[in-house]
Amino acid sequence: MAREDTIIVGSVVGLIVLPAVIALAAYYITKNPHFRPLGITTEKLINADLESQSGTVIAEVTIGAGASPQSSQRDYSEALKTTFDRLGTDLRVDFLSKPNSSDITVTYIVGASRIGPYPIANAAAGVKAAVRAQRMAQSHNASDADN
Repeated sequence: MAREDTIIVGSVVGLIVLPAVIALAAYYITKNPHFRPLGITTEKLINADLESQSGTVIAEVTIGAGASPQSSQRDYSEALKTTFDRLGTDLRVDFLSKPNSSDITVTYIVGASRIGPYPIANAAAGVKAAVRAQRMAQSHNASDADN
């Protein structure tokens, strides 16, 4: 009787756990976050460079090691986010440092497209292009979903 119960409990646990173990093994082999059990989040897709379907524009602000910024990173981030927010577009701001440079530049990334770099004083020049690219990518993704 105890042996029969152990087999039944073991079988039930195996049936519940086995799909998660297989998915986790597939994730470790392929590094594709879609295989990670219960782990698909926007953050995971961003880290895997699969964010193009999420509709977020990424602004990479590169600050050269020899640059003397006129504003703080927070100020740059808020200014960029406010601009994109007024155009109805989500924006994520990433800051990078670049050795052997004294420039501060902004590059807008939409899916696989890179718009820029623009000097920080002329960062607004790429905003409309980035918003258009984001909207085109979203409409393309929506039409792919309809087909």
